[in-house]
Amino acid sequence: MDEYRFFECFISNHKPQPSSSILLYLSSMASQGSGDFTIVIIILLLIIGIVVYSYLNRRRVANKQKELMKALRASPKFIKDAPALVHGPAAAPDCILPTTGEHVAFYGMFVISRESEISGTHSGTRIGVDGITVPASGNKITDVKGFRFFESSGDFTVMQGGSPYFVRFSSIMAYFAEGAAMVSFAGDMMKQAGLSEQAWNDFMNFQVGENALKTLCGFEAPIVTQHAKSHGGGFAVHKTTDHTSVSITEVRSRIDSRIHYLMAGHNIPQGILDLIAKRGITLEEKEEVIVVETVIPLNKEVFAFGTFDGGQNIAFADSSVQLLVSYQDPALE
Repeated sequence: MDEYRFFECFISNHKPQPSSSILLYLSSMASQGSGDFTIVIIILLLIIGIVVYSYLNRRRVANKQKELMKALRASPKFIKDAPALVHGPAAAPDCILPTTGEHVAFYGMFVISRESEISGTHSGTRIGVDGITVPASGNKITDVKGFRFFESSGDFTVMQGGSPYFVRFSSIMAYFAEGAAMVSFAGDMMKQAGLSEQAWNDFMNFQVGENALKTLCGFEAPIVTQHAKSHGGGFAVHKTTDHTSVSITEVRSRIDSRIHYLMAGHNIPQGILDLIAKRGITLEEKEEVIVVETVIPLNKEVFAFGTFDGGQNIAFADSSVQLLVSYQDPALE
C-alpha cells in the first residue's frame, strides 16, 4: 500500500524533504519502465519546487508578521479586516484536558497507534503499452490495524482590558481543509480500494491539524517511522502487509506541549479511551498509544495576532497575516 504513504507525505506541506517512503514509491515506479521514469522526474521536480517555494514563503510571511506586530505594539488599533494584536488571559472556554483532567482554555491533541499495519492484495500481472507499464485493476486493502487522529477544543477567548476577543482556531482549520479537499481524489481511490470512510477522514484531519497548529503556535513533533513489508500469495494475486512503527521523542511549541506514552490496560486516561471508543476502535491488550498535545492552561497570559473582523474575532483571514499565539511577545521573538 505504498500509495497511502505517498499521499500522507505529499499532503504534509511542512516537511522539508521527501521521506524515504516517497523515494521508495518513486523508485518502484522507475523500475517499471522508461515512461514511469519520466513521471518520476516530473514528480521529483514538482516536490522540490513546492519545498523551495514553501521555505521562501514562510520566511517572507514571518518577516511581515514581525513588522506588523511591532507597529501594533507601538500604536495599538482595531480596524475591520486589518491585522490586530491582543494580550491577556485565555479565559474561556473552561475545557477538561482528556489526558490529565486539567482545566485549559485550548488544546490540540494527536493520538497515534505506536504499531500499525495495512494489508492488501493486487494482481501479479502487468500489461505493457509502448514501453509503459499499466497496473492491472483489482488492488484491494483487506485489513487496517492501528489509528491516528486529531482532536481540538477549538476556538478560545483572550481578555484584554475587560473586553473579550475570540481567537478563531477554526479559521485556520478551515483554510487547510480547503487545501486538503484538493486531493479528495486520493481519498476516493483509497476508499474504493477498501479503506474505511472513518480512517480516511481521521487521516486527513490529522494532516490538517498538524499544519494548523504549526501556524497557530509553531507546533512541531517529528514522527520517526520505521517500515517493514512482507509478501505472500501466488502468481495471479500478490498479498502485501506494510508494518509501521512510530516514535516521537521531542515536541516544540510557543505554548505548553508534552508527549504521553500510554499502554492499554495500564495507564490510558478515560478521556483518551472515550476519544478512541467513539471511533469504534477496540484496543488490544497492552497496545501502545502515543498522545502529543499542546495546550493553553485556563487564564494563562497569551499574545494573539491575526485579522480583526470588526466583531471581536481574531481570525485567519489573510495568508500573509495568518493567526498565531505565543506566551512571549511574538514581535520580539
